[in-house]
Amino acid sequence: MKPTNANSQMHAKEMLSEEQKQFSRIQLRSARDAALADAEGFQAVIHSLELMGQQLAGEIRNGLGNYKNELKGLAEHSPLSLSVDLEQLNKVHSLPLHCFRQLSLSTDLERLMTYHTSFCDLFDELKDARNDAVHQGAYARILTDHAVELAIILEDALMSKFSRVSQFMVRDVVEAKPWQPVSYVRQQMLKHSFSYIPIRHGDTWKLISEHSVAQYLRGAPSKTKRRKRLAAKIENSLKENNENDRLCAPKVANEEIVSPEDSISKILKRIKERPLLVVNHGREDVLAGILTSADIL
Repeated sequence: MKPTNANSQMHAKEMLSEEQKQFSRIQLRSARDAALADAEGFQAVIHSLELMGQQLAGEIRNGLGNYKNELKGLAEHSPLSLSVDLEQLNKVHSLPLHCFRQLSLSTDLERLMTYHTSFCDLFDELKDARNDAVHQGAYARILTDHAVELAIILEDALMSKFSRVSQFMVRDVVEAKPWQPVSYVRQQMLKHSFSYIPIRHGDTWKLISEHSVAQYLRGAPSKTKRRKRLAAKIENSLKENNENDRLCAPKVANEEIVSPEDSISKILKRIKERPLLVVNHGREDVLAGILTSADIL
């Protein structure tokens, strides 16, 4: 027997632990990245939805459509779902109904509906696409675009109760080592679209930017010099005194280093252009994670 819609939201809340929410969010982001890389790659998002549906339902069912109530219940934790009325929003946020009226919520919802498609409409479209055998060309590209929209709604819902750095940060950080060649940093930046890569140099953390790498390599006076700079160890490049021949990697300031247990509200003003490095107390030489504006968006 399928759970009713009235129970789906509570069911979604109870079934996913914090660890599962973080895992599901990572899966959705990976699927979204895969879809963005392939104009017809909506299947990656559908696969993630089915896996999440299984976790929410606690069982394997036949087809994406059979997880709609559970996924809709989760989605309703995000105002972007547009699938709840005023009374349902009151239950989700546990605020008195008059508070929403005072905030002119109906106007807000109307504005959101102007720019966003509801969760139910997006889900039904993907469910039907899941059952069809072939999708090509313009229609497949539209499906992929809508799959990305659906993933964004569920990511927002999964993060609705998050408040600590550890819940938002990116783990398993790619970092450079002093003995690695500069070419490795360039490769990782291009491969993963990184703007910065951290490096532990001596007893301090530094951040190598893509701007610095570009200046260092393209500033070489000849092809031979550029090849030498590509092959040079990072530590040797950082040590060069000549300003024009230096791979710039400014030291990470104390305010750019945070703890996994810090609240997002506490460190929000510290998040600027450069990412924040996350370390555990007593293990400042080991990165626990990295945090950017995009991670809390």
